[in-house]
Amino acid sequence: MADPAHSDFSLRWRWLLPVVALVGLFHLSPLSDALNRGFFDAASRHPLKAPPLPDNSALVLVDEKTMAAMSAQGVRWPFPRLIFAQLIASLHLAGAEKVVVDFTFFEESDAMQDQLLAGLAAAAPSVVLARTAERPPVFWSEEFVAAHPQFFGNKMRTGLVEFPADADGVARRYDLPLSLAGSADGEPKRPKNAQGGLLRWHGGLRSIETKGVKVYSAADFIAVGRPIIERLANAAPDLDAPGLAAALAAEPALQGPLADAVRGKVVFVGANASGTFDVKPLPVGKVEPGVLIHWTAWTNLVTGGFITALAWPFGLGATLLAGAAVLLAGLNRTSIIAPVGIAVVLTAVLFGGAYAGLSAGWWLPPATPAAGVALVLLGVVVENFWREQRRKREIQAMFGAYVDPGVVEELVRNPAAIRLGGERREATVFFSDLAGFTDLSEKLPAEQMVEVVNAYLEETSECLHRHGAYVDKYIGDAVMAVLGAPQQLPDHAVAACHAALEARAALAGINARYAAKVGVTLEVRIGLNTGDMVVGNLGSSRKKQYTVMGDTVNLASRLEGANKAFGTGILLGEETARRVQSAMVTRPLARLRVKGKLQAIEVHTLHGVAGTLPAEEKEFVEIYRAGYTALCQRRFAEAAAAFTRALALRPGDLTTRRWQFEATSLTQSPPPPDWEPVISLDSK
Repeated sequence: MADPAHSDFSLRWRWLLPVVALVGLFHLSPLSDALNRGFFDAASRHPLKAPPLPDNSALVLVDEKTMAAMSAQGVRWPFPRLIFAQLIASLHLAGAEKVVVDFTFFEESDAMQDQLLAGLAAAAPSVVLARTAERPPVFWSEEFVAAHPQFFGNKMRTGLVEFPADADGVARRYDLPLSLAGSADGEPKRPKNAQGGLLRWHGGLRSIETKGVKVYSAADFIAVGRPIIERLANAAPDLDAPGLAAALAAEPALQGPLADAVRGKVVFVGANASGTFDVKPLPVGKVEPGVLIHWTAWTNLVTGGFITALAWPFGLGATLLAGAAVLLAGLNRTSIIAPVGIAVVLTAVLFGGAYAGLSAGWWLPPATPAAGVALVLLGVVVENFWREQRRKREIQAMFGAYVDPGVVEELVRNPAAIRLGGERREATVFFSDLAGFTDLSEKLPAEQMVEVVNAYLEETSECLHRHGAYVDKYIGDAVMAVLGAPQQLPDHAVAACHAALEARAALAGINARYAAKVGVTLEVRIGLNTGDMVVGNLGSSRKKQYTVMGDTVNLASRLEGANKAFGTGILLGEETARRVQSAMVTRPLARLRVKGKLQAIEVHTLHGVAGTLPAEEKEFVEIYRAGYTALCQRRFAEAAAAFTRALALRPGDLTTRRWQFEATSLTQSPPPPDWEPVISLDSK
């Protein structure tokens, strides 16, 4: 016998290596990224700990109010550069520390308005404008910047507004160098998170308002800036940067509630109105104004709030440690409770740790480690199942006989209940045999033939056990079972019918797996009979078997074989059919006289559970029954007509065809008065 420890080790490697490969494939698959992104978004919307929030920021947005105010003046989006100049001038004179403008001015416009906006933005040191990697605002050309070093010098006055979106189009990270948020900070070279990272979100626009961040409409600032621009244009008619700077310096600072709202604050200017086309998909909402990305990045920068994604070795280490813990918990155990418990705890720790890590500024994607835990647990469960099956086979190999659990239970509970000499008991006997098996065995190798037999016996036995049967014996591909002994079973006749129907249905799967591949279809023939029989232990002092015997048992065996003559699958004895009439749909076939018996009994075939038959089959049974009743009552013409209608519904039914022919003949030549619809079988 093979060493069990060596077998376990060999088996473990056979499933562990594929598990490692599956974990690797999962890690590289889009599903892993999608799960991690989904978890990150959910955690960002409901963080364990709210990230710190600077108190010196505000947002000014071109909102619906702004669009309505401009529309009343006949101004449509995109606004002329003059409107932006009014907005910038008012914010600068209101005392904003920074005016971070998330608008790109890439298209040529009115030359005088471009010159005005260029000079004003250059003259106001608080202003930071947006740019892309390819180009700055059209009016801040390299020549313009070089010609006005007094306004630019080495300070960053423009910032990149490009951001990398993930595969699903959602922005979750921010590249800080040369960005708009970095240019908005007074210390653009902060040592911590100087390169940016994953954004730690405060929420969407409505959420940050509830946290105290002020959001204002650009309409009010544009209105205040209109007279300022008029004065600046009058004071510097050439609209050159030095002249505008001097005029701007001469302007008094704005006062009042509007100025108080932004004084000393870093103000991010963007758009949030429909039709401005500046909304982005973010983790904290379906769509939010694009400027919210840069504002969030700036808050992360000034508070040290960027999230650092841990390098891949950390994820690999977490996956290996978690998988190893589940594997160790399942080694050489007969119960899977421990590995399942460890897997549940580890999964909770992985996701809980990732959730808590986000608030601490670290991100370890949990999907791959969790997948590793699940796949290793699956391997452990499969290995334990295989080990248990091997143990059962080893135990079975030690015994030359098998004892039904029902018999053992009955003997242990009440040894006197089954007397060694036997007793008389009413029960239902089940006999089944495979039709077409000889043909199949000629086309299959011996190993596959045994596999088919075992599969059939397994399926049939399971159907019987589910309904309380005791499987008495297997004779090749035949099965004998008893319902009602050794344990009492109410309605054993009905239970036997259910088991027979399920056994026939289960054979379809075996045909699909084995028989259909070689062009053979297996059919099962079943005989059921109810009555008194002798039950008890038979055998010798060396080997005994609990079994049943008597006329009831013999007739059940004959009924199984009689299916061939009737072209049926399940035959019921007269008593069985009588007991199941309310629960099952049956059809009387004939009074059957078997070899060795003088008295004939009426046999029925089983169609199915009452109330479940298809309409056509139900109609066939009803018409056939009417014909059979007429036949038994010697109304042969009526019987022939009924059988003719039944044949139209089921042309291949042998018994219907036999009685249709018989009834037609008897109409012309009536039989003697003692005639009965009897069929005799000479073979067993």
